[in-house]
Amino acid sequence: MKKKLLIIISTIIILGFVIYGAAGFYVAYNILKIDHTCGLHENSKPNSWSTKIDAHEYSNLSRSRLRDNFPASAYHLQDWQNVYFPSREKGIQLNGWLFNYFPDRPIVIVVHGIYPNGKCKPESNLIASLLIKEGINALTIDLRNYGQSDIVSDYEDLGLRSYNDVLGAYDFLKKIGFKGTSIGLHGISLGAVPVIFAANKESDIKAIWVDSSLAEFSMVLRDEIARYGLSIEFGPAVSFFGKLLSGVDPVDLNPAEKLTNNQNYFFTHGDKDQRMLLRHYDYFKNYSEENNIKSDFWLAENSYHVDGMFKYPDLYSEKMKNFFEDNLK
Repeated sequence: MKKKLLIIISTIIILGFVIYGAAGFYVAYNILKIDHTCGLHENSKPNSWSTKIDAHEYSNLSRSRLRDNFPASAYHLQDWQNVYFPSREKGIQLNGWLFNYFPDRPIVIVVHGIYPNGKCKPESNLIASLLIKEGINALTIDLRNYGQSDIVSDYEDLGLRSYNDVLGAYDFLKKIGFKGTSIGLHGISLGAVPVIFAANKESDIKAIWVDSSLAEFSMVLRDEIARYGLSIEFGPAVSFFGKLLSGVDPVDLNPAEKLTNNQNYFFTHGDKDQRMLLRHYDYFKNYSEENNIKSDFWLAENSYHVDGMFKYPDLYSEKMKNFFEDNLK
């Protein structure tokens, strides 16, 4: 009888571990597995992109209407260069669109968010247009595994390696004549992570714009697990399989800790953001105040994830103009 009971208990324990591990793998896989395409925006260009293309896919009616009604054609750009350049990580070739309109003026590298994404998405194209409107040059890029850049993995590295791609873009701009201190960075959602990490490696980069970014690993882990109806107790399993799949340790995903005292940051977030919760913005704000980080903050009212640029394009561009002109030479 005792032997039978032990077998039953052992079976339950083993089954529990299997279920725990399977749940961790499922969540990690779904978070990190990349769709290398740009989704419905796959063929979009700076002179043809539209927010109407996927407006119907937004379950939130406010977000859907915002995109369905946005006058994208008013922000189209007709002239750009298709450029290729290496990442700082050897063996990886990257692609970008260079909008080099104004001699002797600053330039900003614009970095997209998580899949399906790329420089073809409305966000990157709109930011480039707003910068050009303010007399600031732009370079929108595809990170590795996206768009026309090299595919080296089927899993997202969360910026922990692709920050070298941002540095590759920075090196490219210096090579074609821009000074290091005249190059700024703009990161959208997850794209803000490689931006922050890249700036941490290059002290000459003086202006870093952060739109709707995660701030700290344990918070984002809890948030992402909750999306799948699980509790934080599954965190170790998700982290373990995340490391196996991506080849990076997600525990290192703490961009707030990479902020420096000799650079300037601008943080913006939507006050109704449900994808990257507001507490990440608050974390950046508190961390900056406690550590004397030179930072500006703008909480876009009545806005969801990365909606501020579409809801308040004129205000967004004005704030970018002031920030980048104040901090770039």
